[in-house]
Amino acid sequence: MDDLFKLLWRIINFIFIYLLIDMLFSRKKRRGGPNQNNRNNNQSRYFDDETKDQGFDQSQSYTDFYKGESQINQAYQALGLQKGVTLKEVKKKYIELAKKYHPDKNPGNLEAQAEMTKINNAYDIIVEDFNKRKA
Repeated sequence: MDDLFKLLWRIINFIFIYLLIDMLFSRKKRRGGPNQNNRNNNQSRYFDDETKDQGFDQSQSYTDFYKGESQINQAYQALGLQKGVTLKEVKKKYIELAKKYHPDKNPGNLEAQAEMTKINNAYDIIVEDFNKRKA
């Protein structure tokens, strides 16, 4: 009877170790979805047959993405400011541009709406950066 318990204990230990190793090392496969093995590494995980003909660039790699300007520099450019200005100057420029491109002043103008979205995002990024530096 003792031999049977020892055998069962070894089997249970083996199963536990197998599940533990499987859980640790096959985590990436589960995260990427069921078709992860069939995908090209340069393609977006949202790439499918519907989007391939719509002009989306699926070949941009991570290194290409990081070669561009930083998000904070782009935010300063969107507001037309130099890096290093005060938060008060940023707010003043934001209000000036918001008055110019606000949808209420430009009803139906899609370019003005797009510019306003760009300005809002840039302002949020800069204010967040100021708050991070302050903390």
